[in-house]
Amino acid sequence: MWILKIGGSWITSNHLNELIDLLKKKTLTDNLIIVVGGGCFADSVRWAFRKKKMSMRTANYLALKSTEIFAYMLKEIDKDIQLIKNIKSLKKKGSLKVWLPSKLLKEEPSFLKNWDSTSDSVAAWLYEKLNAKGLLFIKSLKLKRKIYNLKYLQDQKIIDQNVGKYIFKKKDIRIVGPEIIGLLKKPYPWKETLLQMKEIEF
Repeated sequence: MWILKIGGSWITSNHLNELIDLLKKKTLTDNLIIVVGGGCFADSVRWAFRKKKMSMRTANYLALKSTEIFAYMLKEIDKDIQLIKNIKSLKKKGSLKVWLPSKLLKEEPSFLKNWDSTSDSVAAWLYEKLNAKGLLFIKSLKLKRKIYNLKYLQDQKIIDQNVGKYIFKKKDIRIVGPEIIGLLKKPYPWKETLLQMKEIEF
């Protein structure tokens, strides 16, 4: 089981449909669970938070809901995608699954409710909760190094500040940019494809 975090910047990517199609093919042999970012939808929540009186708890909940807008967009791309709220259902192998986190995380005390917990943290929290085999951050920027330090990625605002607080047992954590399209097109098993993606060190 792998947790895949697709950044919100993919919302406007011309390659989004192709990415989903390629990932779907990998579910024939592997259980892939997607967590999506909120992108422009989450940005609107941040704007409203700055302009109006709103508690951080409410703003965090609305930001989580904004990620689910992207999830429903993915369902439009591929009708076979499963949108799932109950994390127990995520463990079942089958079609591509997207987790809808707002209901569970709204009341979850272990999930920090501030702007440092973005969908990156949602993915990290789920990775730890499900004891998944690995976690892959799919970003839209090009990454040149073979190995990245988590603090460097946080300093560059590529990954959020709270991710490390949710990961207690490091297994296999990686990051990739738009080159993932080319990697997924190669006739390799998921395990071998992952070896071409960048490692994250803690």
